[in-house]
Amino acid sequence: MSPTATILGKAIFTFMLAVSLGAFAYFMYRRIKVLTLARPLNRFDRPGERLKGVLVYFLGQKRILDPKHFGAGIMHAFIFWGFVAVSINTIHLVGRAYFPGFHLPLFGPDDLLGAPYIFLRDVFEILVLAMVLAAAFRRIFIKPERITLSWDAALILTLIGALMVTDFIANGALMAGEGETGEAYSFMAAFMSGLFSTMGFSQGALAVLHQAAWWLHMAALLFFLAYLPLSKHFHVITSLFNVYHRNLKPSALPHLNLEDENLQNFGVSQIEQFDWKDILDVYTCTECGRCQDACPAYATQKPLSPKKVNEDMREHLYGKTPWLLQMAGRSNGNGAPYGGPSLVGGAIQEDTIWSCTTCKACEEACPLFIDFIDRFVEMRRHLVLEESRFPAELTTIFKNLENSGNPWGLSPEDRERWTEGLRAPKIREVDGEVEYLIFVGCAGAFDQRNQRTLKALVKILNAAGVNYAILGKEETCTGDPARRVGNEYLYQMMAQQNIETLNSKSFKKVITSCPHCYNTIRNEYPQLGGNYEVVHHSEVIAELVKSRKIQLKNSLDKTITYHDSCYLGRHNGIYNAPRDILAAIPGIKLEEMPRSRNKGFCCGAGGGRMWLDEAKPRVNQNRVNEAAESTDASLVATACPFCSTMIDDGIKETGREGKLENRDIAELVAEALGADAKV
Repeated sequence: MSPTATILGKAIFTFMLAVSLGAFAYFMYRRIKVLTLARPLNRFDRPGERLKGVLVYFLGQKRILDPKHFGAGIMHAFIFWGFVAVSINTIHLVGRAYFPGFHLPLFGPDDLLGAPYIFLRDVFEILVLAMVLAAAFRRIFIKPERITLSWDAALILTLIGALMVTDFIANGALMAGEGETGEAYSFMAAFMSGLFSTMGFSQGALAVLHQAAWWLHMAALLFFLAYLPLSKHFHVITSLFNVYHRNLKPSALPHLNLEDENLQNFGVSQIEQFDWKDILDVYTCTECGRCQDACPAYATQKPLSPKKVNEDMREHLYGKTPWLLQMAGRSNGNGAPYGGPSLVGGAIQEDTIWSCTTCKACEEACPLFIDFIDRFVEMRRHLVLEESRFPAELTTIFKNLENSGNPWGLSPEDRERWTEGLRAPKIREVDGEVEYLIFVGCAGAFDQRNQRTLKALVKILNAAGVNYAILGKEETCTGDPARRVGNEYLYQMMAQQNIETLNSKSFKKVITSCPHCYNTIRNEYPQLGGNYEVVHHSEVIAELVKSRKIQLKNSLDKTITYHDSCYLGRHNGIYNAPRDILAAIPGIKLEEMPRSRNKGFCCGAGGGRMWLDEAKPRVNQNRVNEAAESTDASLVATACPFCSTMIDDGIKETGREGKLENRDIAELVAEALGADAKV
């Protein structure tokens, strides 16, 4: 007999269903309402690309199945796919509580999809149960550092396992007692039926067992549904939307319109001041710890774990939700101030905020496309622009940038001194349009180590007969250092100055040797009206080599490893050009470090950290140790002045001078050119 065949049974089930759906609707309303209170953001463009991402990353679980975490990934993927498959079974069970024999079209016992679906359901339920047991074993005995152990996770795993087991028992008892299940043939139902028969269950006992398993299954299902919006596993609901609304734009920080008279906040000090996608990110975190595992700050014992930031923000948000909803319900918006802890300095400590290098390793590792960098910089903006509270070292940096246009405070008149003895045309002296305008950057202009890179680049361009020029004294810092540490006002002032200068010149493309300059001019200047085609020097050199406009004749006979710049690689997807160059240089053998390409490890200079003191152990030392200990390289090649400085310092700090050296790829190409590079 069906558990809901009687009026009482149907009434009890209807009550349970109503309570579960009611609770789910209530808690979802509260979660969604908080999203509507957050700052607006347009993440509804390019629907075709977004839907494709849902197919690949949500249904296909592409990032979950990352080879680095394949074991845990396949476990999660099978649980997810199993849930998708079993969802049809759930619809059938609920439907049959009111309409015996109910099934979706084409899924009946004799329909086209009936038998294949029941087979797949059985297979996936076995896989889900196996993966739940594996997850439990992993959490109880292995205890990976990156995983957050909690009773909430244990409860969810128990509920999932219970759903699988009770379905097996209910179907097996029904087949043993009545000879069929009302569905197509189920090999698991047949197996369980045989087991119960062997155990000598009577018809009465089988009926009781079926009823008990069915009610337990429904109780677990309906409790699971009502509990999800309160659980740390809320991502079961939100992950689809987080993947769909992922950031599809180039790597750029949010624009702050300083001329908006209605602008109330210069940054974020309260959780509700974030945009709605930031809040959705906080809801969606699975606590898998992949972000933490990839974070250079966490790896070097700094007070930052991206995973913990999400956990702390979520706890803070959930604690503040009643107050937010209360305030939203007041027509005039007035009410008692929030009495709980603050976001900045409370839920998230200031040392945590300043520890981020903005390397994007956490975002690249996250299987659900959670953004972190924007949140850190928004909180920095609050501290700098609204509180004037920031690390003491930045006082000098801000002053130097404002007064001299570079972080060192050196005279702007010296910006082109590095060209003495070189044929490096200044655009103010050139008639007509040039093909390339070199944006030298502060490091290339003032830092002796990185001047070598620019000199090598000029020699390469001259050897290839490229039509180019430099800005020279007309150039100032892009403003990137100021922007990454939260001084948006200073950044926009410097950016506008550069945009005015660039707009007054005649050129086709901008070349930069600095990935930070590249990212700022290419991806962020458009926010202020500066739209240019920007190429990195590695791209230009790679094309010159490919087109045979330069001939690399000298053999360098070196084993080299290449360090990926975060702002060249993860932020802008340029991985191949530097490697193509190294592959073309005679005598070079390239050995990759374990952490390379999109999993490359930061040098420690990004996010303004170049200008801040760092406690030991240091990020650059970690990277140099990897280069020295995991490869036979005698040289670390770089394509970024920040990276060059940090790798150089790391070599000295770890006592590896004479055993390991650093050079930019342009320097290596210039050496391989030989006499041609002296043009």
